[in-house]
Amino acid sequence: MTKKALLKTCELLYATHYLPIAVFCKGELIALNCSYPGFAPIFKKLAERAGGEEHSLISGKAGLYGCVRVKKYDILLIAGPYVNKKADGELYDSVIHEYSLPWEEREPLMLFISSLPRYSLNRFLNFLSLLSFLFNGEELSVTDYFKNAEPTLQREIGMRHTREIVDEENSFAHGTYDLERKLLAYVSAGNVEGLSAFFDKIARSRPMTEGKLAEDSLRQSKNIFIGLVTMVGKVGAIRGNLDIEQTYALIDLYTQECEKCTTISQVNQLRYTAVLDFTRRVAEQRHPESYSAEVYKALQFIKSHTNRPIGVPDVIEHVKMSRSVFMEKFKRETGETIGRYIVKAKLEEAKLLLAYSDTPLPAISNILYFSSQSYFQNLFKKAYGMTPKEYRRSAGKA
Repeated sequence: MTKKALLKTCELLYATHYLPIAVFCKGELIALNCSYPGFAPIFKKLAERAGGEEHSLISGKAGLYGCVRVKKYDILLIAGPYVNKKADGELYDSVIHEYSLPWEEREPLMLFISSLPRYSLNRFLNFLSLLSFLFNGEELSVTDYFKNAEPTLQREIGMRHTREIVDEENSFAHGTYDLERKLLAYVSAGNVEGLSAFFDKIARSRPMTEGKLAEDSLRQSKNIFIGLVTMVGKVGAIRGNLDIEQTYALIDLYTQECEKCTTISQVNQLRYTAVLDFTRRVAEQRHPESYSAEVYKALQFIKSHTNRPIGVPDVIEHVKMSRSVFMEKFKRETGETIGRYIVKAKLEEAKLLLAYSDTPLPAISNILYFSSQSYFQNLFKKAYGMTPKEYRRSAGKA
């Protein structure tokens, strides 16, 4: 895509989605797709804060912004702000103060912000993923945008003794029992990659409705966070053999950190961080010390590619070792051949799909790249002593 085509695409995206997009090239604003030209100084300040990441989120007084770098032209796109509730007079005053705007801009600023579409956070993140796909040819998970913010949040917690779901509409609330069970299964198994894929999947589905826990939207988000982190810790992490005292300490710390949040977007980011943190800790304590770095790297690669047609050559390529040397090393440390471990990982994923979804057996076989449904069923019965249908029935999904 040429630079001219890129600019035209941004213009058309704004015309269809009504979400402002600012285009910067080498620090200079070269295009502003926005109904309110007075917002340009705000975008310029945001560009200074963007850093060098290829994709990131920036929180501002007016809302949340997404940044996407177009590698080919060294162009920075800033989309936003994402807003999901009616703004009040205090917000407009804060925006004017934060960005040193003239007070006479208050009225047009109010008209502009009030006219922005009320997206769910999922839809906003999917829009950013679309930008990345269009201009960089990369398909990003919607949760990738939280990962750049996550380390900072973890460091803050780490200084105190330890180190929307992704949005307020997709939190685990009424009518989400099956989703909660699946979430807790990923946490208990220490399956970080599976959890990230799970977040991404529900983020692309229809929004769910929360129960009302507070009159104030920020308090509502905090209350949901506290309920979620308590459930993830006491049910998911402890079931995964995470130390009980460590689990309770983490619940307390994340609850205290949540109370410091001043915006819903901060609570959302902390929510994603907390669930992944618990899951990683379960995975780390399950990691046998006898595993070498190369074997552990291979295990993580296999577990995160159960929905890909990978084989022994792919694992060998990933660890960058001699085939004969690594195959012997892998068998010695795990007691399994690489091929057998790949099948085992796929079957474990099949158990989750059978227990927590209504996905038909042919679809599960295809998703996990078994050569045929009959082959999948035979392997499953040999491994677990029952057919996939029998397992699903025992899990209460039949």
